[in-house]
Amino acid sequence: MTRPSGHRPASATALHQALAALGAAPTLDRTRRPHGPRPQDAPLLLGILLAKAELDAAVRADPAAEPPQGLTQLIRGYNTISHVEETRLRLIALRLIRTAFDITLYENADDPYALAAENATMTAANMINACRLARHGTSPDDRQALATALKSAHQFNHSTTEALKRTQRHYTSNPRTHTTTHHSARAPRHT
Repeated sequence: MTRPSGHRPASATALHQALAALGAAPTLDRTRRPHGPRPQDAPLLLGILLAKAELDAAVRADPAAEPPQGLTQLIRGYNTISHVEETRLRLIALRLIRTAFDITLYENADDPYALAAENATMTAANMINACRLARHGTSPDDRQALATALKSAHQFNHSTTEALKRTQRHYTSNPRTHTTTHHSARAPRHT
């Protein structure tokens, strides 16, 4: 299987058609969108497409399978389209930010485990952004963004450390409940 060379962002119409083919397209309000999806609908449609792809991947690419051929093929397929290091680093950071957001959707304010996971994920996202900017940034704005990413990573790292201390206290004070705390309310984590 080969893919066409070159890369340009898909149009909102193409994204909607792809989602329709996958059975995941949102229904368009024909009075507001008589000519189909608008260009500004593209980020929403991409989000739906990402969710569909990740949910399908969770079903088809089980990392616990022995051998994990589905996962290997998934990674191979993913890597066929992203060859530029700067773009790959940007994608990884974006994926981590989405993961942190997913964690917050299911976070209970009293759950130190979720808070630690969220902060650790944001630490990693900021460090990957810092890595990208250190390697590829050349402008004064890039240097400022690098300083901001490092400062943010430091703050999230500090918050992670504090949340880990709380999880340790929670674990030692509730050794019987540590394995069942909030797991039923959690959605699968996307990485």
